[in-house]
Amino acid sequence: MARILVVGAGDIGGQLAIKLVKSGHQVWGLRRSNKPIGEGVITVVGDVSDAETLLGIPSNIDILLYSVASPEFSEEGYHRYYFSGIQHVLNALKAQGHKPKHAFFTSSTSVYHQMDASWVDESSPTEPTSFAGKELLMAEKALADGYIPATSVRFPGIYGPGRNRMIEQARQGGHCDPTPEVWTNRIHRDDCVGVLQFLIEKVLAGEAIEDIYLACDSQPATLFDILEWMKDRIGDVEPDYELPEATRRANRRCSNKRLIEAGYRFKFNHYQEGYEFMLKAQGL
Repeated sequence: MARILVVGAGDIGGQLAIKLVKSGHQVWGLRRSNKPIGEGVITVVGDVSDAETLLGIPSNIDILLYSVASPEFSEEGYHRYYFSGIQHVLNALKAQGHKPKHAFFTSSTSVYHQMDASWVDESSPTEPTSFAGKELLMAEKALADGYIPATSVRFPGIYGPGRNRMIEQARQGGHCDPTPEVWTNRIHRDDCVGVLQFLIEKVLAGEAIEDIYLACDSQPATLFDILEWMKDRIGDVEPDYELPEATRRANRRCSNKRLIEAGYRFKFNHYQEGYEFMLKAQGL
């Protein structure tokens, strides 16, 4: 049994904490409210942007997962909750005089700058132009430069329970032109949780892992293909309207080769599998 601290026990972190408890681990979930996380998960109230609130975090932790979502979509907010927040947590743990075995950070593919439909992987250059990408990359480096062995897991667009934006766009007749192609990448919420648990268990088993993983499903797809497939699958949708955001998409293709070679097997290998599961659950 390992002692695991999940910092940011929201959707992904909370679901992971519950699964880790079911696997026999002792798990604490740190969040800004005292709302229960799940059976067996010990709630710790704290705000990573305020170091003073972290004095009560548990000691002798084996695994740290930093899975915070900034409550503010701004450069200042991202800096406080990612770069500064990670440093606050690391300092609080270091002050206890104990070194966890490994730390994980849930990052994003926004750290990549490529927007030309090219393939990217863990070795691709990262020169983000958005404040979100810049701040997340700074947070990755802050963790990598810390005193704990660390791994950043870069997720693309996440869909799943409560994340229905693409389904709603299709039902409302969302459309984008097939050319120029706009390539997108995604991962189901359950696979986000699965990837993190898979990597944590490898560390606890004494296996070596990489410092970065790109965690996306196995089939990049164009926005046009996804919307047309989904509208055909749903059937009764509104007349087409042009999606103004289509031109702002990242337009890159992400490779999960490293993760697959490590042994992870996806619950949903591509968007048709994941969205089919969601549509059936919604009675569609």
